[in-house]
Amino acid sequence: MRSLRRNIQLRDGVEVATLFTPHLFSFAKDLNLKLEADTANLMEVLETYADIYYLAALNAWVLDCRGSVEDFPHLRGDFHEYMAANPKEFAKDVDFAVTALTGKSVRELASEHEKSENSGTSEPSEGKKKVSRWIGRRSRRFS
Repeated sequence: MRSLRRNIQLRDGVEVATLFTPHLFSFAKDLNLKLEADTANLMEVLETYADIYYLAALNAWVLDCRGSVEDFPHLRGDFHEYMAANPKEFAKDVDFAVTALTGKSVRELASEHEKSENSGTSEPSEGKKKVSRWIGRRSRRFS
């Protein structure tokens, strides 16, 4: 069984629990987060994953009965700061999130995407892609 929980350390060593289940996407609508990124723009993709980590932390907070969304002690900006200040660690965090939500590593998914591109069945690579839909398709085994 793969792990769906990971703790990260924000500024000043503050440890934050995260929980990567499809439920985390339920917070996005209420918080007006679109979770879209131009897949050709690495910074947009990383910023989207910073938002996903924020949602995963909210998910752990609420589902572990620590409090409500309004009581959550961290800001969305804290997760973007973490992403920018710790690029090597955040790259590992992105791989963890993808694996937790899809059951496959970033490398495996990239390989699958490359194979589908070569067979001519892939989606166009231009424009914005909804990261939540892409992950949602991969995480259906949870529901």
